[in-house]
Amino acid sequence: MAGFNLAESFKLLRGDGVMKNIRRLIVLTFLFVLITSYFVGGNIVVARNYPVNIIDDLGKEVVVEEEPARIISLAPSHTEIVFALGGEEKLVGVTEYGDYPKAAQEITNIGTITEPSMERIIGLQPDLVLASELTPKETIQRLEQLEINVVALAPESVDGVIETISSVGELIGQQEEAVSLIAEMNDKITEVREIVEKNMADDERPKVFYEVWKEPLYTASAGTFIDDLIHLAGGVNIAHDTQGKWPQYNFEVLLAQNPDIYLVSHESEASKESVQAREKFQSIKAIKEGRVYPLDADLLNRAGPKLILALEELAEVIHPELFN
Repeated sequence: MAGFNLAESFKLLRGDGVMKNIRRLIVLTFLFVLITSYFVGGNIVVARNYPVNIIDDLGKEVVVEEEPARIISLAPSHTEIVFALGGEEKLVGVTEYGDYPKAAQEITNIGTITEPSMERIIGLQPDLVLASELTPKETIQRLEQLEINVVALAPESVDGVIETISSVGELIGQQEEAVSLIAEMNDKITEVREIVEKNMADDERPKVFYEVWKEPLYTASAGTFIDDLIHLAGGVNIAHDTQGKWPQYNFEVLLAQNPDIYLVSHESEASKESVQAREKFQSIKAIKEGRVYPLDADLLNRAGPKLILALEELAEVIHPELFN
């Protein structure tokens, strides 16, 4: 803004000749940008860009006409993203397990991720609802009938999580914060990837099994961000080629694959000792060598900013000789 003179600019509007209309257009455009900006600490901050047009993960086009003031998150991961981007003051409702950060526990509970209360949602009068792949279709349809903006976000990879953060930033008017957070995440991903690639060939990667649930045995396959994280951290997910994203895994196949590392989600209610004590499991290489690692499900299973912490933890577990 140094050197800007409003009076001199208006003089241009009185000019005659061939360039008159051009000068008028230039000045009016500049004044429009000036007026639609506001000052913070002597700096110009351009107003948020609305309307926002987005194609969500259900393939549905959503148009958000103006910056939302009342947001409901229907997934703990979405709640974490909104907080990470500094938009928590706009959150008026979260799901039962949307408990991170701690301040999220003070926000109105609208039910579980699979059974949200339509009555509570409507009562909170949201102008934007962030849904997930587990949000019941009838809930989304009912909200749309009430002309409430609903955006379904269901990332299936690490890149998908980053795209989701970008989308949420755009939707809630926190674009700059999203760009900054994504840059930090990409830096960490690049750092881990380069260490792995520099120190080992693909055929040297240890075989990894990730237990989502113990009985029956469930795991994560291709098309999940967990599969992505295992690869980025320098491992090979033995269930990568199994059909379905969260398949039930045959124990005989597990024995045949004989993983080097056995990862256990806390959601499976299993400890290192309980896994080692299971009948027939002692013949698995990872069990015999004591390479069984219980992991925090909230850290690893939520498609949000903490995915980078999960990547660091996985890298330390899979390659303690490289990451300390």
